Amino acid sequence: MTKLFYTILNIVALSLVVYIGVDTFYRVVSSELKGVNTKEIVMEPLPNAEESKRSPLSSFQVITERNLFGSLDKESKDVNEEEIEALEPTSLKVALLGTVTGNEQNAFAVIEETDKRKQGLYKIGDSVQNATVKTILREKVVLRVGTKDEILTMEESAASRREKVRGPSKTAERGNTITVSRKDIQSSLKDINELMSQVRIRPHFKDGKSDGLSVSRIKGGSIFSKLGLRNGDIVQKINDEPINSPDEVLALYEKLKSGSRVSLEVTRKGEPKTMDYRFR
Repeated sequence: MTKLFYTILNIVALSLVVYIGVDTFYRVVSSELKGVNTKEIVMEPLPNAEESKRSPLSSFQVITERNLFGSLDKESKDVNEEEIEALEPTSLKVALLGTVTGNEQNAFAVIEETDKRKQGLYKIGDSVQNATVKTILREKVVLRVGTKDEILTMEESAASRREKVRGPSKTAERGNTITVSRKDIQSSLKDINELMSQVRIRPHFKDGKSDGLSVSRIKGGSIFSKLGLRNGDIVQKINDEPINSPDEVLALYEKLKSGSRVSLEVTRKGEPKTMDYRFR
């Protein structure tokens, strides 16, 4: 009986040893296999990461183009719009082709040196001709020229393009002659105070001497807009007579009211321009 008991006990003990050995073997093998799979999983993304680093710049071309002439970035909130409007247009031979607004690191402007037919991408702090790019806004760039600021504006703003979409203006420009409705003239001259609120007129000085009147903040649809004037124009003569003070603008009002011949000589972006008016 005792012999049978020890035989059964030995069989059970042997079974336990075999079970523990097999279990240990599978655990070790399983662990090794898991280790191999883990390494493979970690290493597989490396080629993809390398490929992403090599993505061509052309991949971002669409984003750049969309930002260039219709930026979604927010302009700086510190910009004083009144001060910007009061700046004189730059006399440099440059043209603004597009802007990307944003913070100082992300804002860019495409500027062409018209005398050299050379275009470049400029950021705040860059130099163009003898000026430094100070601020980049939507369709405008403030340039620091010497000791003063000047404004560089795109030739045709988005607002101008929208006006064209709506339809032709009642004021038609034929060559250098602009036809203006007498009704529009008479209506606008009824209230001088209201008329003066539609534009800002300031004396313009060159080399310390009076050199005409600078016009800015022209309201769309105003008589000044219908006369073909643009922000930044410098009116220098009325009917060949030099004009040096805002009071002399009254002479223009009187001539407009009488319907007599009127001719303005202006400087627009550094270029002289003569505008003759006829009334109907």
